[in-house]
Amino acid sequence: MKRWNEGAFFWAVMVLLSSVLFLYGTLVAPFESLDWQDVPILLAGTFPWTGLLLKSCKDGVSESRTEDLRRNLYFLLWAVTALAVSCQFHLQRVLGLVLSFPAFALLTGWNIDRMLREKGGRFTDWARVSVLTCVLAAAGCVWFVQSIPNLLFGGLVLGLVLLLMGTGIGIALLYYRDGVLAGWLHVATGALVMFILFFFLLPLADGFGAK
Repeated sequence: MKRWNEGAFFWAVMVLLSSVLFLYGTLVAPFESLDWQDVPILLAGTFPWTGLLLKSCKDGVSESRTEDLRRNLYFLLWAVTALAVSCQFHLQRVLGLVLSFPAFALLTGWNIDRMLREKGGRFTDWARVSVLTCVLAAAGCVWFVQSIPNLLFGGLVLGLVLLLMGTGIGIALLYYRDGVLAGWLHVATGALVMFILFFFLLPLADGFGAK
């Protein structure tokens, strides 16, 4: 059996973990149907992998050959069909994620693996989309909290954290040319964002709404 490389192994774990969490969400989440207007929100929900996911959808066709191309087209068809069916029949929003997420994750894992195996470690495009994702997320965060005084300071801190992590990812990819380090920085970014949101910003927002 072929040895798992870093990209494939990491994404295999992520697919398993995320699929379990999303399946759990289908049992306890209130019903909210998925519509096409929700697709940008779903893309934002894949942060900090959003830019890399979109790049992987493109690279899955333009940067693959023969067997890889057939497999990547299958992943794309799987994901798009799952979203289209969920939107057309107004299925549970979380169920739409359950059906499409593994295909998107495997496609992104393939692209990470491809970039790690490339000679010379050319990570310029990866750095560009990842840093842009962090910058846009920071700008959106600051814009959102401007009208909510309780969240202003926390939102500014979160925006600063996003900019710092985006800078770290860019340095890892462009200066150190270390794709594995960049991948773990993506993980750290997601963990920090979730920690700040759930332990600081959301409790303040609930308190503000109660008043």
